[in-house]
Amino acid sequence: MIKMAQFHHIKFLHEVEGLSQRQIAQKLGISRNTVSKYLKQNEAPTTIHRQKNYHGKEYSDETKRVLPIIDQWLEDDLKRWGKQRHTAARIYRRLVDEYDFKGSESNIRKVVAKRKKKLQEVFIPLDFQLGHQFQFDWGEADIILQGRTQRIYLFCMQLSASRMRFVRAYLHEKQEAFLDGFVHAFEFFGGVPTEGVFDNLKTAVVKILQGRDRLEQDAFLALQAHYLFKAEFCNIRSGNEKGRVEGTVGYVRRNAFVPLPDVQSLEELNAYLLDWCLREAEEKTVPFTKETVAQMWAKEKEYLHPLPEKKFEACRLVSCQVNKTSLITVETNQYSVPCSYVGQAVWAKMFVDHVIVVAQNQVIAEHPRSYERNQMITNLDHYLEALLKKPRAIRDAHAFQSSDLPDVFRRFHRKMREQEGAAGDRKFIRLLLLHREIGMEKLTQALREAEQAQVYRYEVVHEIIQRLTNNYLQVQDLSKEKTPVNLLDYKIQKANVAQYGQLTGGQMK
Repeated sequence: MIKMAQFHHIKFLHEVEGLSQRQIAQKLGISRNTVSKYLKQNEAPTTIHRQKNYHGKEYSDETKRVLPIIDQWLEDDLKRWGKQRHTAARIYRRLVDEYDFKGSESNIRKVVAKRKKKLQEVFIPLDFQLGHQFQFDWGEADIILQGRTQRIYLFCMQLSASRMRFVRAYLHEKQEAFLDGFVHAFEFFGGVPTEGVFDNLKTAVVKILQGRDRLEQDAFLALQAHYLFKAEFCNIRSGNEKGRVEGTVGYVRRNAFVPLPDVQSLEELNAYLLDWCLREAEEKTVPFTKETVAQMWAKEKEYLHPLPEKKFEACRLVSCQVNKTSLITVETNQYSVPCSYVGQAVWAKMFVDHVIVVAQNQVIAEHPRSYERNQMITNLDHYLEALLKKPRAIRDAHAFQSSDLPDVFRRFHRKMREQEGAAGDRKFIRLLLLHREIGMEKLTQALREAEQAQVYRYEVVHEIIQRLTNNYLQVQDLSKEKTPVNLLDYKIQKANVAQYGQLTGGQMK
């Protein structure tokens, strides 16, 4: 098959310069038959024509014998994971080993390439209704968190009609992060679409049933009931069914995370991502329209279902037993509860950033959540009743050494113990109990004022607290002349016991 330039040269030499076929063949270094063939053609040999001639060749009998086998293997591959399908080389090897194929591997490569094109799936252009659908997916990215490289997980949601994106970063893909992402996403979008498209992720699906039916997680069903949307699940290994958000994950990673964001906290990162989503919406247009994503989003808000009055409680429930040290254990970490619940069964609500402990439908403790391992998170207030019975333990109590407790408490306790011994421990614990009435802020202020006056006594702190809380009872001071220098010099009149006898009729009991 000659090229277009050669065809043009042959025609030009013959028609314009008047050369014979022999002369043209000698000049171009081709056979006279080739010159004769193309001089007879009125139409130029276009690329399409040449490909048609080339691919129109009949297969050999040996190749025809294995064509049905190749087609069956390729069709079966469509139902399998994309990374574990037949290659042309593997097909050739199997044909040789299992069907005694005698043809060449290069020929099988050409056959497989051609047959795969015929089996390619056809995709239909879609035009989504405003407010009808959103698509969700998880992604991953690296950031620099407090000077160290950290892998984080991206909750990515996109409204199918307006193309508006929402992205939020988490340290994991656990159920509480999954649920928390929807709470923030719906707040950001300003409403709830009718349905969402999901992969078959474990945080949403317990079991895959027949067709598109799924046995869904109770927590995920509760989320749908709260926000009134319906979940639709993709076929297995069919990410293309939520292609909008699949593209979003890669786009976010390439554009919002290059170079790596350098942040001090996830809160800072999420504020940056929220701003990035809004800026992108102002700059990008919706395909096949002249409107920006932000403009289309403003229209789509009118079609979204309104948000419920209360936010969904995005947490994972864990059943726990309170041990003898008044601690529960969740994911290797221990959290304290009031000592009156020792030995009881309680529920821990695991939120993304905090833990709430519940017993008999009452919240009994709340702690910031730790993502380290084998940590103990305690609250001194949970142990005060026990410390009243064991006051010496205050010195070494884990909760008393916490960095969350102001240093003035430890300094004040040392002084009270130096001055009053074991009685100082008991009185200091009584001081700690006062925070339940006045709050930790006022108690801390009272201790600091007493420390400045260098007076480390329960009575003095109590008097300062009364003044700070406007419960101060002003007592009239004695004059300087009447004030005794030594309390032993202060005399009071002794009671007359005989007067008691008169009151009882002379009968002493």
